[in-house]
Amino acid sequence: MSSYDPSIFHPETPWTLGVELEVRLIDAHTFAPANRSTYLFEHLPAQLRPHVHKELLQSMVEIVTPICTHAQEAADFIAQTLHTLGHIGQEKGIALAALATHPFEHKADNVRFPDPRYDRLAEELQIVLDNFLISGLHIHVALPDAAAAINAYNTSIHALPLFLALSANSPFALGEDTGLQSYRSKIFERLPRAGIPEYFATYGRYCALIDRLRTSGTIESIKDVWWDVRIHQMLGTIELRVSDAFFEPERLRLLVLFYQALVRYSANHPQTREPCQISRQNKWNAIRHGLEGAFIGHEGTGTIREAIRAWIALLEREGIFHALGEPHAAHDLMTLSEQQTIAQKQRNIYRQTGEWSAVIDAEVIR
Repeated sequence: MSSYDPSIFHPETPWTLGVELEVRLIDAHTFAPANRSTYLFEHLPAQLRPHVHKELLQSMVEIVTPICTHAQEAADFIAQTLHTLGHIGQEKGIALAALATHPFEHKADNVRFPDPRYDRLAEELQIVLDNFLISGLHIHVALPDAAAAINAYNTSIHALPLFLALSANSPFALGEDTGLQSYRSKIFERLPRAGIPEYFATYGRYCALIDRLRTSGTIESIKDVWWDVRIHQMLGTIELRVSDAFFEPERLRLLVLFYQALVRYSANHPQTREPCQISRQNKWNAIRHGLEGAFIGHEGTGTIREAIRAWIALLEREGIFHALGEPHAAHDLMTLSEQQTIAQKQRNIYRQTGEWSAVIDAEVIR
């Protein structure tokens, strides 16, 4: 049976959104991973149970927002949920930290959550999954139809480095400075169906590939495809998956808003296809250098920061922010684009203190 089903889309409520944030549980005193997610689940208030999910590691949970109209709603829900989880965990010395990579943990510090799906993945992926000690941020935006979906998907491939640089939050791993701003990205790329996907001319061709993977027994559903961006065939959304986990409320709001606006614009403006090597190089530049990395665009080469600012200006000229009810978004996003990445802030803390605990403490959610 083909997965091509146009009824999944949202012609009456396009551009609504949802956010998924993976956060780590750590010991409040030692800052080591705390494999205590079951304790949080046992003590969750009823209204949060649909919105706090298990993850691969017992030292991690995922917060999933309800469907939201505005980015501020999603950011507020995540902040409130984190506050509640922090209060629950405090009783047992559990703290929460939005660490895309933990600076000093090893695989032996973590326990996998018992689940048949995770067991199946562990059997297939072996050491690759054993070392999968990372957390990410996913943004969903609802789409009106299949044509809008494939346009937004193809544009997202081109724009991946922008969102990666704005969220970069994983410079440290295994007790050392990786020299990168997003080491999580390189860990994620080890999976067989991860990283930058290919362009598709139509949504039908996208579905044909997913169907081939499914009928071959490679995947069970779209949930087993972990590309940096995917059209989610169960939800009718475009899902951006490239971003590192982090929690700065205003940065989160603006990153979600930026993607919502980019999707709304690109749904009706097909993107010129880039050679795969250009996409890979641009992503590497974000991984390595963040906002200062080079961005090879259709009109020449500048920095990723400049590419972000060009997109903001375009979306403002086209009235996209106003259409989303966000008249001040362009100014706020321009301000964000001038700030340091979170990875740079982490690196500065470590240079000043020489202590991993100081780095982690700056990421603890209070």
